[in-house]
Amino acid sequence: MASISSPSSYATIISSSTTTTVGSSASHETTPLSASSSSSPGDIPHFPDGSGTPVLVEVEMMNAAVSVDAISQEAVIIKELRAPSGGKHIPTTITGCSKHTDLGYFVPKNVLVGYVMLVTVIIVMIALVTGFAVRSSCGLSTTASSVELAALANTSFTTSPSALQTRPRDIRLSPDIGPVHYRLEMRPLLSPEFRFTGEVDIVFICKSPVRTLVLHAKNLALNESMTAFSAEDGTAAPVLLNWSEDPLRMFWKFHFKTDLKTGVKYNVSLKFSGKLNDDLRGFYRSKYEREGTTSWLATTQFQPTDARRAFPCFDEPGFKATFDITIVRPANMISISNMEVIRQDPRADGLVADVFNRTLPMSTYLLAFVVCDFASKEKVADNGVKVRVWTRPDAVNQSSFALDVAAQMLTHFENYFGIPFPLSKLDMIAVPDFIAGAMENWGAVIYREAMMLYDPDISPATSKQLIAIVVAHEVAHQWFGNLVTPKWWDTLWLNEGFASFLEYHGIDFAFPSWQLFQQFVVESVHDTFEPDALTTSHPIQLPVYHPDEIGEIFDRISYGKGCSLIRMMRHFLGEETLRKGLKNYLIAFSYSNAEQDDLWRHLTEAGRLDGKHIDVKMVMDSWTLQMGYPVVTVTQDYSSKVVKMYQQHFFLDPNATVPSDDPAQGFSWHVPVTIVTAADRSYDKPKQMWLNKENKTVNELLSPQNEWILVNVRQTGYYRVNYDERNWKLLITQLNTDRMKIDIINRAQIINDALTLARAGYLDYAIAFSATEYLVGEQDYLPWVSCLKALDFVDAMMQSSEHYGLLKSYILRQLRPIYIILGWGDSSTDAHLQQLQRVEVLQAACYYGHDNCVENAKQIYTRWMANPEQNK
Repeated sequence: MASISSPSSYATIISSSTTTTVGSSASHETTPLSASSSSSPGDIPHFPDGSGTPVLVEVEMMNAAVSVDAISQEAVIIKELRAPSGGKHIPTTITGCSKHTDLGYFVPKNVLVGYVMLVTVIIVMIALVTGFAVRSSCGLSTTASSVELAALANTSFTTSPSALQTRPRDIRLSPDIGPVHYRLEMRPLLSPEFRFTGEVDIVFICKSPVRTLVLHAKNLALNESMTAFSAEDGTAAPVLLNWSEDPLRMFWKFHFKTDLKTGVKYNVSLKFSGKLNDDLRGFYRSKYEREGTTSWLATTQFQPTDARRAFPCFDEPGFKATFDITIVRPANMISISNMEVIRQDPRADGLVADVFNRTLPMSTYLLAFVVCDFASKEKVADNGVKVRVWTRPDAVNQSSFALDVAAQMLTHFENYFGIPFPLSKLDMIAVPDFIAGAMENWGAVIYREAMMLYDPDISPATSKQLIAIVVAHEVAHQWFGNLVTPKWWDTLWLNEGFASFLEYHGIDFAFPSWQLFQQFVVESVHDTFEPDALTTSHPIQLPVYHPDEIGEIFDRISYGKGCSLIRMMRHFLGEETLRKGLKNYLIAFSYSNAEQDDLWRHLTEAGRLDGKHIDVKMVMDSWTLQMGYPVVTVTQDYSSKVVKMYQQHFFLDPNATVPSDDPAQGFSWHVPVTIVTAADRSYDKPKQMWLNKENKTVNELLSPQNEWILVNVRQTGYYRVNYDERNWKLLITQLNTDRMKIDIINRAQIINDALTLARAGYLDYAIAFSATEYLVGEQDYLPWVSCLKALDFVDAMMQSSEHYGLLKSYILRQLRPIYIILGWGDSSTDAHLQQLQRVEVLQAACYYGHDNCVENAKQIYTRWMANPEQNK
């Protein structure tokens, strides 16, 4: 590979009427980039043999200074992005259905999208009217399937409530009754019946006298004649007066003649039936094609509130119990559940009953069972746990990578937490139809096929990384979520935030060359910044009631912000203190439930023992109990060497206002500030301080030369940083003269912060674009992907502008050197980050119309289409 030296120093800052150049510009021949320039995107040589191997050429732009024409282009772009009132808003002008300019003829994308949406609405309206007419003419109702199911089971059944009814909030079960143990037998009947029958005995105990037992159940039919109650310890069996169903709250209520006694264990025996639905929730059916025939399977997805679709139960995470599971299946199939099979009993009609070992105490949403004809592969992890992967028979060879990663992660997390994995096996099942990426069922993780199957001959590096991350995420859940479970879904982020953080921790251990904690900044921090800067954001801990509300918080805030805050804690507490606090927390609440204050207490105590007197609850409540995050503005007095900092709630819309979720916090945060300067670039041990709810003045911080200051070192804090104009220019000059003096993560941070602050009106776009000019000499993945993602908004805003061609030319000029270096010669032996970067750069180059890129893409596609049988 050819290398690119650092470009000459320049940072052209364009104001509304003047142009100022910071730094020096080397005396190289300039290359115009105007529409008529000879240095058009097509100047990069084509690949004559079509092989995808780049022709090595001399890149004239490598060390070239910015030309007058290029500066003029940038000035036009910035003028287009500025609002009339000082750049506070970006215009979204519609310039008509099409436009012809000197730079070409194009139709704005928003117009095309409008046409497509209009046609779609018309089609949907026609379909709805037609469907209603057909249904009415046939005399059908929306409850036909439920009635049909009840008839099949010859039992009573209540139809579902209207979808128009208001969602109730009083849907929690009483804490006065709780389960101890379930004995559950399930029998799925696949094609053509697609239903199941089941029996459950639930042992429960009363904490106070009650006269009604309430269980969760949804879309199930109860066989009333087979319902029975009993009591242990010689206590008289409770007398059932009647039972009722509350479909709106998904309750079955059993009313007794007298109170149930405190401390006595009772047993309820129920027989029920249900439909093997195709909703990808509860106990459902899936299929795949095998040798020209359809193979059916039955599988489960219970998180967060869908165990009640499979069997009546206490379907809340706070109700943990043990389970004895029996699955009745055809003799030519197999069944998989959380535990190992301990025996197989023959049943009538050629069926087999697989009896599984008793589970550990666990929540209902972690239960799983699968009936299928899958093939498997297995290995034993270093900690002695048997790890198996199950797939379609023709895909089992694609499961080796996931199997290896899972075995590594089991050992890694066991060592990290200092707590053994408590089961004897871990099954991982790839099913064709799955609503999530994967589900962490204890000992029986279920995956969407694309999240577990990897073929090294055809799968890209992006798939390899994604599979590794998803596997690590689900293995981490075996401790954080399964061993210790949140009491209720309002602290979902404790589950998903920690698993999302630990996935990076695990894969960084297994594949250190992938630089996962560098990628974390773009993939998690930057990716979450945008939705969390909207008025529609929410705190990561917030009250939820109805199952629909619970489902809504499985979002980027719970996952991305959750793991970003944990990464921030890792840095202000220290790796060992965090690990110690997590271990103590997991031990204290094993096989039980916890809340976030329980975790804060153990982390505070771990810090105290390590000599760090940080009130973790005080700090973290300011981040978890209110939405959003701050922008920290840093200003300097360059004569007195005094630095002042203040924080404010950051919104993409600077005029937005929302009431505080927690008035005690008032949209201010306890911000861990880290600082390096040009004279003291101690990235591993930066200066540290806290910016609390008041402004802060820092004395004697700058070097005598009045050089740049950089805040939020390696972007470990969950906040943005803005500077005074002079400091921005000093940082930009440093990027252009010697970018390596600024850490790679901070180079990505500077670009992302600058472009986003400009979008929100905090910073002039002239400065923001100047921060991207140095990229002509940048070879690392992280700054490039950070820039390309941040430019998406600029691209969208300018697509309907007559100056869009200038933006394309500017971006292509910056891309040209790295495009030549990476080329099209993809190889599995290339470094992992190089493969990821090639994808991003080629995608951008082709998107912006790079002639060579587009031509090569066409050639590759043509060759691919010429061999349809080979490419199935």
